[in-house]
Amino acid sequence: MPIKWYGNGDVEDPTYKHFSRIVNFVIHCMIFTALVSGVWLFKEIKHPLEFFNYFALGWATILSAHLTYVILNKPQETSTINQK
Repeated sequence: MPIKWYGNGDVEDPTYKHFSRIVNFVIHCMIFTALVSGVWLFKEIKHPLEFFNYFALGWATILSAHLTYVILNKPQETSTINQK
């Protein structure tokens, strides 16, 4: 189920900020997957790339740090979206 935000987003709302961090992390994951898959395919078809393993492991480490940041900055109390 996709994440939906009803109404206007308040930049100061902790839940809104958390959803924004989650969306940024998902975009980071998509770019990582696309780029690493493409470079791996290029490496297997055409050229041996010596740096590929270090590149993929380094970026995976950064991706793990990003996930840790998102989890650690989760708001303690989640507010309901439609409070009126």
